Amino acid sequence: MADSIAQQVRAAGIVGAGGAGFPTHVKFDSQVEIAIANGAECEPLLRCDKAVMRERGAEVLDGLSLLGQATGARRLIIALKAHYAPVVAAVREAIRSSFPRVELFLLDNYYPAGDEQVLVNAVTGRVVPEGGIPLNVGVVVDNVVTLRQVARAVRHGEAVTSRPLTVAGAVRQPLTCELPIGAPLQLAIDRAGGPTVSHWVAIDGGPMMGRLAAAANEPITKKTSGIIVLPNNHPLVQSKTSSIEREVKLGRTVCCQCRMCTDLCPRHLLGHDISPHLAMRTLLAAGLTEAPSSHITAAYLCCLCGVCDTYACTLGLSPRRVFEHMRAQLTAAGVRNPHQRKELTPHEFQALRRVPTERLIQRLGLGDYARAPEVVDWGAVEAPRVRLLLSQHTGASAQPVVAVGQRVERGELVAEIPEGKLGARLHASISGTVTAIDGHAVEIARS
Repeated sequence: MADSIAQQVRAAGIVGAGGAGFPTHVKFDSQVEIAIANGAECEPLLRCDKAVMRERGAEVLDGLSLLGQATGARRLIIALKAHYAPVVAAVREAIRSSFPRVELFLLDNYYPAGDEQVLVNAVTGRVVPEGGIPLNVGVVVDNVVTLRQVARAVRHGEAVTSRPLTVAGAVRQPLTCELPIGAPLQLAIDRAGGPTVSHWVAIDGGPMMGRLAAAANEPITKKTSGIIVLPNNHPLVQSKTSSIEREVKLGRTVCCQCRMCTDLCPRHLLGHDISPHLAMRTLLAAGLTEAPSSHITAAYLCCLCGVCDTYACTLGLSPRRVFEHMRAQLTAAGVRNPHQRKELTPHEFQALRRVPTERLIQRLGLGDYARAPEVVDWGAVEAPRVRLLLSQHTGASAQPVVAVGQRVERGELVAEIPEGKLGARLHASISGTVTAIDGHAVEIARS
């Protein structure tokens, strides 16, 4: 039966919906002691995980139970923040009525509580080794939206063709809704009443780790948990558009070695050998051309959460961007991650150095947007056209199995995992005709 569950998850094309996009069937094909449903939703302004837990909680817990069944986990835990009072009440009721094996773990309101490694340590006390994954400590973690998709796949044979997401920021009616995969971001923004400013940009994902969309017609992917609309002169937008050349020059010029970036780094607080301030010092001394020191290769340990630049640094520098740049250079040079320590001890002040989410929201200049009322609309949204990216997951791009001019129905397979590769299947999110196929996407128009 466990093999059957993993196979059904694979067939449905399910990937990590929290942003990582890791093919979920791989997790279902492992053996662990503990399975955790990640409902922390630590990115400011995002509310889709909360909406799913509150209004579709039974399906989430069913997905968690299926994960436990497939992996042999003896403990099933759903973790969410204690201040989500209506969500906590709904989950408790679902556990009481139908899922007595599931434990509820309540988190404080800090960022990044939803990071897999931070979450595993908070819930179990275990520390994932450097360069490792939760499986290394007998744990598997899946996002709550992902687990609901698992339940729909196993119980009803549904492939992933849509996903819930939050539309927030400078829009007339911030809301959480469900949209077809491949629909343009503009469709979601229109669903929220459109922008409230003339000149704006959209962030695909949360404000901390999301990326700036190049255009409003970019497609929604299986990983799109939110769309944040902001004025194009917002400080957060300016920081995301700053060039790496500028960040390197600033780092060399004005870093004062205060070490706040290190003291608040979530990975450093878990005991990992990463010290962003020392990476900035190495940058100051020698740039990126010399043989890499451990301060440079620590780029492989960075989770790109953004605490260092958006919250810790008083000078507006970005160790995160520098680490990202360093990692790309190391990878291009064929330098592998040398950080492999397994026995790690969290910092004694870890709990005292967590970043309060409310304070982070104010630091980001998002306070007014965070006060918007919570609106959820599960109504069906029609997309006249979708562009299904072949690579919206970790691993190899899916390979098209349809042809231009072919009629497809919603849920029909349009791209397959390459033989012997890590990847995820792709299904039509609307019924219509395939209008274009290129090396990047399959396009379908409703007909």
